[in-house]
Amino acid sequence: MILSRIDSKYPDMTPGQRSIADYIAAQLREAAYMNAKEIAAKTGVSESGVVRFAAFLDYAGFKEMQKDIQTDVKTSWSIVESFQNALEADQVSSDSRHIYNQAIKNLNETIAAVPEELYEQAMQLIFEADRIGVVGTRVAVAPALTLQVLLNQLVPNVHLLIPNMDTSFDMLRTWGEKDLLIGFSFMRAKNFSYDIISYGKERGCRIISVCDSYRNSIAALGDVVFPVQSESAFLSFVPTMYVIDTLLYKISKRIGQAYPENMMQIEDIVNRFVNRK
Repeated sequence: MILSRIDSKYPDMTPGQRSIADYIAAQLREAAYMNAKEIAAKTGVSESGVVRFAAFLDYAGFKEMQKDIQTDVKTSWSIVESFQNALEADQVSSDSRHIYNQAIKNLNETIAAVPEELYEQAMQLIFEADRIGVVGTRVAVAPALTLQVLLNQLVPNVHLLIPNMDTSFDMLRTWGEKDLLIGFSFMRAKNFSYDIISYGKERGCRIISVCDSYRNSIAALGDVVFPVQSESAFLSFVPTMYVIDTLLYKISKRIGQAYPENMMQIEDIVNRFVNRK
């Protein structure tokens, strides 16, 4: 986010702007809670110069840039740091109210970051795909499995690709431009999800990435990227499930009259093979 903007615009910066950029990049955590005057003192640039720097990076103002720096700091926290900061964040309300407030905050920020056009773009890729692979590892297996089961009731050929399926890479060997991968990731480091999505991209597959920030390893691979907020002591899936629910609802509306027929078939399967007495 802030670091990506700095990298992209660094060649066009003045010496003073580079001084600010270098300081923020090197002291991200310190800069996150400094005002414009304090950053100016550290970099030898005027306070107005710091404000103009924010505008140069296409922010509406210094406060917006500061919020972006703070977001980048949070994505750089270790698992232990995330856990400790979440536990210390609210010492006033009850535990259940604290979790509720955090979930609502995450949900509101996700809704603000995901315009309707993203869903339309994702649906276009889904309807155009011959085969769809849904990818997840570790905790991301949960939303991946949910989407795979429910999406497979709406469109054909939806496959779950997770680490313990040793044939996942073998399956993608025959996939290409007419196929789609939908990946979930909440880890900064490259892992199974990154590897299999990267391999699918090599094969020509289209990619939908659902991840916790644009700095996540799978974000750069995505043709469509859904940035979801997941801040919590462990990991909040509320915004991710909201995105899944919204996408499935929109697909159901697009399918129209074919949807009840699909549901009748699913209901028959459940009654015959799942709800057995």
